[in-house]
Amino acid sequence: MSDHDLENLEAVILAKIIEEYELDDIDPSSFPYDATLFESDREKTEVCLDLDSIGALQLVVMIYDKWGIKAEQKDFPKLRTVSAIADFIRERAGGNT
Repeated sequence: MSDHDLENLEAVILAKIIEEYELDDIDPSSFPYDATLFESDREKTEVCLDLDSIGALQLVVMIYDKWGIKAEQKDFPKLRTVSAIADFIRERAGGNT
């Protein structure tokens, strides 16, 4: 993965999530990257995508399909926001996928 690929990673992740989950009502330009993605964390941020446990599994598959990075069960709690997913991908892009 090139440095250019990592520059706009949050925007790419959010666009991919919006596409995968058909969230056409979400405006990517106003969605905060630190907002929670999961309904179980709704009380932690004002904005939430309300993904459920199936959505979490689909998210892990999406990360693998798009970036070739495997997320193990121990990684799941880290993948709660777009920013956290981007950080996870950047950490793993160094070669430990």
